[in-house]
Amino acid sequence: MRPPAALAVAAANALGRVSGLARDIIFAQVFGAGAVSDAFNAAFRVPQLLRELFAEGSLQNVVVPAFAESAEKDGLDAAWKLANAVLGVLMLALGLATVGFFLGAELWVRLIANDFAHDPAKFALTVSLTRYLSPFLMGLSLAAFLGGLLNVRGRFFVPAMAQNVMNLGVIAACWFVGPGGDQLPSGPGVPPIAWVALATTLSGFVQVVLCVPPLLAAGYRPLPSLRGHPSLRRLGGFFATAMVGIVTVQFNLLVESQWAASFGDGVLTWLLGSFRLVQLPLALFAGSIATAMLPALAGTLARRDEREGGNILADALRTHAFLVLPSAAGLYVLAEPLVRLFYERGAFLPDDTVGTANMLRMYALACFGICFHRLVVPAYYALGNPRWPMWLSVGAMLAKVPAVLLLTRVMGMGAEALPLSHAITVSVECVGLAVGLRALLAGRGLVGFHLRALVATATLSAVAHVLRERAPVLLTVAASGLAYLVAARLLGAWSLPRRGPPPPRPA
Repeated sequence: MRPPAALAVAAANALGRVSGLARDIIFAQVFGAGAVSDAFNAAFRVPQLLRELFAEGSLQNVVVPAFAESAEKDGLDAAWKLANAVLGVLMLALGLATVGFFLGAELWVRLIANDFAHDPAKFALTVSLTRYLSPFLMGLSLAAFLGGLLNVRGRFFVPAMAQNVMNLGVIAACWFVGPGGDQLPSGPGVPPIAWVALATTLSGFVQVVLCVPPLLAAGYRPLPSLRGHPSLRRLGGFFATAMVGIVTVQFNLLVESQWAASFGDGVLTWLLGSFRLVQLPLALFAGSIATAMLPALAGTLARRDEREGGNILADALRTHAFLVLPSAAGLYVLAEPLVRLFYERGAFLPDDTVGTANMLRMYALACFGICFHRLVVPAYYALGNPRWPMWLSVGAMLAKVPAVLLLTRVMGMGAEALPLSHAITVSVECVGLAVGLRALLAGRGLVGFHLRALVATATLSAVAHVLRERAPVLLTVAASGLAYLVAARLLGAWSLPRRGPPPPRPA
């Protein structure tokens, strides 16, 4: 894994996470945690779900290795032809999905949050916002596809930076709406929250525009084709397998959304607000490492060099453990101070802080598994073996509802059972993913490294626990982080992307 690639993605993702946090803070200040914010979050779940199906969760995992292999074996011109064939099919599918998304908005809302129907105004607002957001799916999915092509060509920064467009658009819309946006509309006209939905939709297409110039400079001419391609059948099989895996993941999120909606106003916002904090290490670390790793791993495996492929993946896993384990521990120990720091202002009240922090502690238990899943599943596609993660995802889906029922009905837990069930299912799934890679990763000392990183993480947790009621949260974060770095260095649990020659780029 090349340090410049990983660091470029991490820097862009860091800026994206900062602007994303600013977006969430301002959104919470304007809309709080109530019926209006629940309506927007539920409506936004739909394009997020379909984006995972069409773009980041499955399409990139399938297309990036295939494009890298085609460029490695057949030359860059053949790879561009494959890209245009996929682009044609993708645009047709996205067009149909967008129309279905718009026309079936009410059905989608019932699927996401059926309990909203008990409040007609809240349900109607969610349906309206779902329609406003319907074109967002096409823009964001096309941007993710074009970004994947840029990644294979060694251009990581622009695709990673594109996420800032949506964040800045939402911030501008929130400032335009101003105070008082947290009330349900009482008459005809455009509700204030609709401006946020429109800004979000527009941002998807702006991201597409940003990806085009560097692709043109790389030699790509985006000319969608429906004439077919010899590789489409194979890619279709991989994509169908990926779709099954992503559907199961989204089913689990749907279960959480439906159950959260049944707990009353604000709970869905607590759930999603806490998950956004978990997305910090997911995007900054796991996403950055996976984005930088996948093209190099795919190119190496295309040359049948499994030894070097194992080294690339092992390096990525060490860096992942070094960065994600302390992040998860910090989110757990400092849940309430962090939520108070980021969200508690304006319409977001102290009770909302407590509810969101309870959710965050449970999601923190899932943090390592969520990030590990994000990093490792693309490796299976580079290996040409997507079926094993698919079956593991199916098993996690089948276990989701029984896990929630056990936690809520038998053990008497409240809404925090939803993220805890996520932690349970994703942890079991990740054990299966690790077992499936044991041959590729054998003899690289990963178990010992993870144990040493856990000991260093315990040092961070102890320092954070002692200081959390005695010092400002930022000082606590800095002190516990420094303690972790010292312990990791002493224990030999330090890992950053290794330096070395970059993999050969296709001509």
